[in-house]
Amino acid sequence: VDIDGENALFKYADDSNIIVPVWSEGPDTSTDTVGQFLSWSDNNFMICNPGKCKELIIRKKGYNDQLDNVYNIPQCKELPILGTTFQDNLKFTSHVRGKLVKANKCLYVVRTLRAEGYSQCEIDYLFKTLVISTITFGLSVYGSSPAELNTLQRFFDRCFKRKYISEPVNIRYLLEIQDRNIFKASVNQKSAIVDLIPRKNPQATL
Repeated sequence: VDIDGENALFKYADDSNIIVPVWSEGPDTSTDTVGQFLSWSDNNFMICNPGKCKELIIRKKGYNDQLDNVYNIPQCKELPILGTTFQDNLKFTSHVRGKLVKANKCLYVVRTLRAEGYSQCEIDYLFKTLVISTITFGLSVYGSSPAELNTLQRFFDRCFKRKYISEPVNIRYLLEIQDRNIFKASVNQKSAIVDLIPRKNPQATL
């Protein structure tokens, strides 16, 4: 899919995401871009069902114009992409809520095993494996929202108070670790994500 001479198609396994910026003084090329994708699918003997597609419109603050559906693709308020739920208001409330639901289910497992006689060391390991890994997936994306970080920090504080883990967990420290790992990947030419992230600022230091 070509937009202004640049490839705008991102394909992951069986799912494709098309991102079409619409500027205030520019034309809306979303219909044409989706049309190119459908043609590409046909030319490559792939089936694309617009009925299973969804459109998420992220508007600039103050812009409330109603936009027509593209190829009758339904518009939605939120959309999960690669495990992270995006909302049309650029908040991550739904994503964090879903993560906390999963984390609380994991706490039931931890609580049950603790009642069966697991040591605190084993409980710590379970908490890190089941709970922390669930919450920190995609943290570098939704971690830009201070409100959501505060919500998660309160959750971790309660877990520490109730002995689900023997030492405090700092969500902002976990975010810093993820950001540093991404930063290191940006300078590693052998990394699988090196072409997906911005170039390193020559003046930046780790």
